This record gives sequence, C-alpha cells and structure tokens, in this order.
Amino acid sequence: MRLMLDNLDSRNNKYRRLCLSETGAKMQTICSVQDLLSHTSVRYFREARGRWIFRGLSDAQFELIPSVGRPNPGKLTREKYEQSLFDMFCREARGYFNSSSLPCDPWEWLSLAQHHGLPTRLIDWTHNPLVALYFAVNRHPERDGQLFALHSVIKQSERERTCSPFEITQAAKFYPNVITPRIRAQEGVFVVCAQLETALDQVLPDTWNVERLVIPSSIKKDLRYELFRLGIHTSSLFPGIGGLATRITWQHTVSPPKEIRELQPFAQAQTCRF
Repeated sequence: MRLMLDNLDSRNNKYRRLCLSETGAKMQTICSVQDLLSHTSVRYFREARGRWIFRGLSDAQFELIPSVGRPNPGKLTREKYEQSLFDMFCREARGYFNSSSLPCDPWEWLSLAQHHGLPTRLIDWTHNPLVALYFAVNRHPERDGQLFALHSVIKQSERERTCSPFEITQAAKFYPNVITPRIRAQEGVFVVCAQLETALDQVLPDTWNVERLVIPSSIKKDLRYELFRLGIHTSSLFPGIGGLATRITWQHTVSPPKEIRELQPFAQAQTCRF
C-alpha cells in the first residue's frame, strides 16, 4: 500500500484522532458531519475536483475487492467465471434495449452490468464525500463503518480505453459515457480493477494513494439523520419510486437526536461519543 504519511502538518492540528492500522494506513475517526466537512475542506478540497474520490462501506472489515472477486467461482477460474457472467449478460440484456441505445464497447457494457447488480471488476466511487458517508452509515448499525479517500491524477487514468477492461495491468479510473440518473445523483465514477481477488489498496498504481476514515457504530444513526436533513438519503441517491418508498418508510422510524452535540472547532474536539 502506498501511503501519504508526510502530509500531516503538525502545526495545523485538524485531526480528531489519528492512528495507524496494522498495514500502516492512516486512519481518521469521524464522529459528525461537521467532522467530515472540516477534514475534507482542509485535506481533500484543495485540489481540483476528481483528484480525490470517495467510497463508503458500512462494515469496517470490508475490503476494497471488486464484487466479481468475492464469490466462490466453483470449478471455474476467477477469470472464466467473470467472462461467463459478462458474456451471458451481454447476450441476454440486448432484448431490453433497442439497437440505438446498446452500449458501444466492453467498457460501457461493464458499467451497465455493474449498475444492474452483476458482479464485475468495477468498484463504485463518488466525487462527493457526503454520498460516501451515507453508504458508510446506512447499514450494519452494530458495526463500525469506513470511508475511503482515493487520490488519483485524472489525466493518467480518465477514459482509459486503449485496451479491453479485461486486459488492463493496473487499476484505472473510468468515467462511463452511459450516465444513468443514479450515477448522476451519486456523482459516480468507477475504478476498474486489474487484480480481482486482491484489495485495491494493496495494489495501487504508483501515482495513487488511499486514506481511510472510520465511523464508530454508535454514531451511525445520528449521522444518517444529519445526512437526511442535508438532502442525502435514499430517494435523492436512488431516483425513482423505489428510492422514494424506501426513504419514506425509513423516515417514519426515526426522529431527531435527543442529545444535541455542541458544535466546536474541529481542532478542539478531543473525544467521540461511543
């Protein structure tokens, strides 16, 4: 893993708590939306949009392994399992589109398959850290969540299509041409992985870096409510009647937090409420 351990300014104490994981990855604990916004404004928003992208996972034990690399492939090799899934999807999905709207190449087919839930070598990321925070807190209330921040230089990986996505030798950032309402709402971008069974943070390209923020399980419920009041919720991220129904159902199960956390400068906040 390639780390950015030299970028913490000791004169500028902006971090609530800093520790090192077993792999040496820098970790930051986030205990409120204010925490995240304070941290991102100092750490991530001082470069052009797209240099840092974000991904939230609701379980801190989950790894950055693409979905096609997780299931048991049975008697097939991982590569043959992936190819079988993809070929069958491309063949049978054609019946749901007219000829003018069919994806134009394997990259677009791959993004369409990912969008509809097929296991692929793509990993979903977002330009918006609040969207990533939502996915870190919306499930598994009993487990800590995590938010990854990935630094990648846009010009070295954007729209990289000189070869098949199944033949790349290192991870690449991928902006699909087929922009669905969901991708637009989530400000989505994909990372296409070269190694299917290895966590992305273990095999980063030389110019990429990753950081990890931890969200304590005890604060997930309050964070999700804060995000809801800021317009980040199921019906805004999943446009359509299904997202609306899910959000309305959830909304009738929650209420504002009884305890009002005192707002204070990020540098002065010393402890989290566990």
